[in-house]
Amino acid sequence: MFEGKKRTHVISVGTPEKVNYSYDLKQGALLQIWRGEFLDVTEMWKDRGEPQLAKPLGSVLPLTATPAIAALADKNTEWPDSIAFDDLQNKGYVLDKNKMLTFSYSSNGADVNDKIVMQSDGVAIDRTISVSNSKGPLYCRIAVGPSIEALKNNTYSIGNKVYTVKLAAEIKAFIRKTKNGEELLAPLATGADSLTYSLIW
Repeated sequence: MFEGKKRTHVISVGTPEKVNYSYDLKQGALLQIWRGEFLDVTEMWKDRGEPQLAKPLGSVLPLTATPAIAALADKNTEWPDSIAFDDLQNKGYVLDKNKMLTFSYSSNGADVNDKIVMQSDGVAIDRTISVSNSKGPLYCRIAVGPSIEALKNNTYSIGNKVYTVKLAAEIKAFIRKTKNGEELLAPLATGADSLTYSLIW
């Protein structure tokens, strides 16, 4: 359950560092992250196994259910609420040597790899989004909140210091206002491109 809606194509991942996250496979969206114990899955097996909900066992930092990547007419075009179910084709995931996941899918006319890695000290998550074969420029929405403040060294405070985003030095991100707050976006070039950022909380 996220933002009052039952999300049926979600994978939750736990790590030895006890840093956990949930990922919406049909939106390419990092829904939430939390520290501590993993999941209460009682509702998946008790009685008749309804309502089939997994509940995080920790203090959850909600992020967003909207897609991470979108093709916009220009940098001021409103971000889409979702991707139509059949417009995102999942290609599965692979594990690296540390058993960290990279999700693969096709959407917006491009192939996307989305790698999520825990930092060894457990203070942050690193996310690398790579696109290939894109026929036009795409954008990545890195963060959304009631307010976003640009700090030093390509770092941003989200929602009055709720969490921090640290971008790789080469990323040219920008903040834009919306009817619900502010967004942090970065462009992705036509063809092949990638960006990396850290979520620190």
